[in-house]
Amino acid sequence: MKKGTTLLLAVMLMLAALAGCAGNEGSGGNEGKSGTASGEQAGESTKEPAAAEKPKEPITVQAANLFPNLDPNNPVMQEIGNRAGVKFDLVTVTGDRNQKFDLWLASGDYPKDTLILKPDYISKYKEAGAIIPLEELIEEHGKNIKEKYGEYFDLLKDENGHIYSLYVPNIATEPAPQIQAPFAIRYDVLEAAGYPEVKTLDQLFDVLKAFYDENPTIDGKAMIPFSGFSTSGSGGENLGGPSFNIAGLTNHGRFYIDDSDQARLIYVSDALKQYYQFLNRLYNAGMLDKEFFTLNMDGLTKKITEGRVLAGYFPDWYVQPEVEKTMRASGDTDLMYAYFPLMQDENAKDRSFVSLRTRSNWNWAISDKSEHPEEVIKLLDYMFSDEAQILINWGVEGRHYEVADGKRRVMDSYKQQLKDNPDALWSEHASIFYGTSMYFAHGTKLADGDYATPLTKDSIKEGYDERTNEVLAQYGKQVWSDFLPELEYIPAILSQLGEVEDVRAEMKRVEQIWLKESANMIFAGTSDEFDRLWTNYVQKIDKAGAAKLEEAYTELWRKNTKK
Repeated sequence: MKKGTTLLLAVMLMLAALAGCAGNEGSGGNEGKSGTASGEQAGESTKEPAAAEKPKEPITVQAANLFPNLDPNNPVMQEIGNRAGVKFDLVTVTGDRNQKFDLWLASGDYPKDTLILKPDYISKYKEAGAIIPLEELIEEHGKNIKEKYGEYFDLLKDENGHIYSLYVPNIATEPAPQIQAPFAIRYDVLEAAGYPEVKTLDQLFDVLKAFYDENPTIDGKAMIPFSGFSTSGSGGENLGGPSFNIAGLTNHGRFYIDDSDQARLIYVSDALKQYYQFLNRLYNAGMLDKEFFTLNMDGLTKKITEGRVLAGYFPDWYVQPEVEKTMRASGDTDLMYAYFPLMQDENAKDRSFVSLRTRSNWNWAISDKSEHPEEVIKLLDYMFSDEAQILINWGVEGRHYEVADGKRRVMDSYKQQLKDNPDALWSEHASIFYGTSMYFAHGTKLADGDYATPLTKDSIKEGYDERTNEVLAQYGKQVWSDFLPELEYIPAILSQLGEVEDVRAEMKRVEQIWLKESANMIFAGTSDEFDRLWTNYVQKIDKAGAAKLEEAYTELWRKNTKK
């Protein structure tokens, strides 16, 4: 899971046509239709003119709000209310959210209409009868919900067939433009090699060795051809994740799913062995960071900014905020990194870039205390419309974004406003839907052909320096996400389905063996020694209960994916 949250920049007033459609949505009226009764003469009427109807008073929706800094009267909140025909009475969560949710449930003093809860709390509130089933309301008033989910509508359903919370589907057709492959290679290394498109570990080794042989030191300090960092202190982050990547496997945590739909431990896989052999080769060539298993994030950042690290396995959530900002500020753009998806075999299919069909994190539910659930579901259904997505992501047209050549663009004035005062996000643009499951993913295109969010290839390119654009041009790419394989959707991530309690002891033993033995294998003096250590290691893992683990997690996988 990526760390950090990308701020959604800017805001918009809708096209008149879309605004008009939204205004009539769900009204059940026949506005714009005309006709005559049988036998009437054209232009004549047998009825008295109808009295002008009074404008419908907006209902008040008492809604949970997760953000104490939010201005409930900011332009976007006002627009949502106007277009959906509601007024908001916000109940803001302060302090520890989980404590607040538990207190609400225990006292029964939760918001009357909408709740925003993580999936585990959705279950708690469901079991307590505090939230209502939504499927009948959706059937009658959920045109946008049904349209966006299409054939995947059943993904909203609980095991008992009811729908208790709402979250948007993932309908992105391309990688989010800020995503980068995890293998990083410095620009000057690539330039010295003639800008090859490095596709395999062997190719990476050759490129690094050639540069390292010519540049063994920098400013009197040893150059480090390949490094990584550990957030846990165990070094495990440097080992498991890359093994999935180089084999083109979907990362399910401790497991991958094989062609027979069985869960297999990554710890005894050919993928792990091949990655360890690569690291062992680097080690014996003097090209692996001596602190590979113990280096923390700050330590690696220091080495990188000293210009000592030529390549490594760096997740994008680390590189973008921690490294690139520092290096661009210092002007060391030639020592920045290109990001490639590396494989053990360049002909293998890369299936490591995957996503789920739903975006469930902070889900929306309707309280059992709501006096007007039909109007509340209309509000939530509106949030599934393209119009609402543009509004909550981009903002108000002419104030936060503008349209040029058919594309939305964050206005320079609003960018400067956010730069001068980051809190302007709350007074200008953020809504109660901010940071919840109501946002379409980056890389999603709407019906008008433009993107649902301001995080686009154009916005990413604006943040690049000239040197980065030069390197990308060598490969015919615009952004680093262009190197990623085609986005593939999967039914679930095994690591998110929970733990199997019956095999918790076996899992602990297996992971202890893995972490203890990994360094011995990677630091083996010869390939023969590596093979001997690997064989002994696999035997230990098997004895610790590998088969039992795979059987238990295969059952968990199949149960949740209905295979």
